[in-house]
Amino acid sequence: MSIEEYKRIRNKKISRYSLQNMLKCLEDPEHPSAGPYLSFMNLTGNWHPNMELKSTRFKQMVYYITMTFFFSQYLKCVIGLDLSALLFILQTAPFHLGTPKTILFRKDYHLWEKMIDYMSRTELRQLSDEDEEVIDVMDEYIRKSRRAIYLYWFMAICCNISIFTEPYQKNQTVENGTDIYVPLFQFYVPFNQDVPPGYYYSMVLQTILGNIMSYYIVAWDSLVMSTFIFFAGQLKISRVYCTKVIDPESEERSHENIIKCHRFHTSIIEHQKLFQKLISSVMFIYLIVISINLGSCIIQISNASGDLPAMMAAMIFVFAILVQLLILYWFSNEVTVESLSVSSGILESKWITMDAKIQKEVALLQLTTSKRLFFKAGPCNEMSLDTFVAILKTSYSFFTLLKGTK
Repeated sequence: MSIEEYKRIRNKKISRYSLQNMLKCLEDPEHPSAGPYLSFMNLTGNWHPNMELKSTRFKQMVYYITMTFFFSQYLKCVIGLDLSALLFILQTAPFHLGTPKTILFRKDYHLWEKMIDYMSRTELRQLSDEDEEVIDVMDEYIRKSRRAIYLYWFMAICCNISIFTEPYQKNQTVENGTDIYVPLFQFYVPFNQDVPPGYYYSMVLQTILGNIMSYYIVAWDSLVMSTFIFFAGQLKISRVYCTKVIDPESEERSHENIIKCHRFHTSIIEHQKLFQKLISSVMFIYLIVISINLGSCIIQISNASGDLPAMMAAMIFVFAILVQLLILYWFSNEVTVESLSVSSGILESKWITMDAKIQKEVALLQLTTSKRLFFKAGPCNEMSLDTFVAILKTSYSFFTLLKGTK
């Protein structure tokens, strides 16, 4: 089956007015599953296969300008030893996660290229093999990826609207007639941003750069989510290969199938370790920051009982970061679940009809494919639903502790 035929079959399964059909302009035939997310990363400049383009150079310039302004905020916090500035950064911590995400992505750019190249080569090879069962599995996990991540994009847009309009709702006039203007970030700018018109100039700058940083975060998250879904889908395909590993008519073909199945599963394990290396540091920072941020947001909600707009904004923010973390941990957990079911596919093959030599090879294959795969956030925190529940419990404990010290 050619790529064109595959796309034609997919389009038949997708409703004409569905979100997938409307966004199919983002699809890339060279990257069946990662295409839209690479297009988005290319839009932000983080994915830059061709550095000679003027547009790419402009995006790199925008990136360095954005990082400069965000780092100016960190320097103001450190140099001034201002605790309130640190607390202000913690309140908007999910935005600042874009800094380590983009920096580490660019640092390991050649490894990400290797990872994405493996994903695309694997999928294109499977399409060329014309195995309908495999193509059905691939089509299922690609459509699942599209639904989950396009929904995540919509949630991110709603969250951005809430966050970027919140400062204006907090602006107020105190008893002595002084006007208080609340900023979104505390960038260093060469003019007074505490009062108009400097405040509004600063807010325009903060809104533009804040949205750019948000795009960096969403692009990184989208690529990571799609890669989790890719691994879960390929483990399903590995199980399909295991069910077909025995050819009762030919011992030689059975031997070749066992070798191919072993190599395929070994390549999944190898690149799962590579992906683990790429995301471990970021997810560890993510884990710490989100846990602290959840507790502080819950405190804000409890203290803002009389301020409906502030309470609603805090609730939307809590919901957004919880969903963001849940999606990542959910799909990571799916990889673990699928890895435990691969070896059972061998039991569905006709291995019992073969001689002792082939049965020994099947036993070795079953041992290889029974390896439990999982991802870790940092050195010891496994990315699973159990860990996510533990984060919620820790955040609640943090909330009760702070509540009890009032």
